[in-house]
Amino acid sequence: MNKTIFLVSLASLLFSKIQITFCQDNLLKIIPKMGETPDLSDSSQQNYVLRNKLGKGSNNKTKKQKEEYLKYLLKTDETKSDPFEILGGGCSWYCGASTYKVIASSSLSSNGQINYSAKSAHDLSYRTTWVEGVPGDGIGEFLEYYFKNDCPRVTTIIISNGYVKSDRTWKENSRVKTLKLYLNQKPFAILSLADSKANQIFKLEKPIGRYKDGKDMVLKFEIAEIYKGDKFDDTAITEIYFDGIDVH
Repeated sequence: MNKTIFLVSLASLLFSKIQITFCQDNLLKIIPKMGETPDLSDSSQQNYVLRNKLGKGSNNKTKKQKEEYLKYLLKTDETKSDPFEILGGGCSWYCGASTYKVIASSSLSSNGQINYSAKSAHDLSYRTTWVEGVPGDGIGEFLEYYFKNDCPRVTTIIISNGYVKSDRTWKENSRVKTLKLYLNQKPFAILSLADSKANQIFKLEKPIGRYKDGKDMVLKFEIAEIYKGDKFDDTAITEIYFDGIDVH
């Protein structure tokens, strides 16, 4: 083959590969800001139990009892009744907004009183989790969140990745490495998650929701890659929740 023709052919081939890679990778990739890591340890739970117990009948306390109460009050979040509450009693986007339905492509069967259904991934609690229910790693399984069209717009997605209830459940079960996010059934973004128990905060480029056609908004989170659990193939997401505007 003529050297010039060979070089032109090689350049064309490389260019076509670059174009294909670009087309396949055309979705916006969002890297999270890492939020707080919830302290769900036995000692943290005990602090809340003692605070709640000491807080009863506050008008009849001795000085020592008041000092004890203050000690545990400082160790806890006074807006929460226990450390598993995600938002507590403080004001948030959820004061005027919420999803009206959450569904999953599959869910692991309940284990006694422990439920792994889709609603467990939007009950604002670290105690419960959604676990996909298919054999293997759950690649392609998804959660869908439905919002009425008049719902305040979403600007932020917060994810608690894996089964965070305890160190054991988090390590034994698989966690999500990459989620493919769909907006109203159209690919919208790739969410890259760290292998961490910390809350992961994904900021959107602009608010989403309240569309002129009046249709409800649906956000679909599809598992694309995972971090392998030490013991189980099951992939878990403790919570996906939201923040936004149009509330205050």
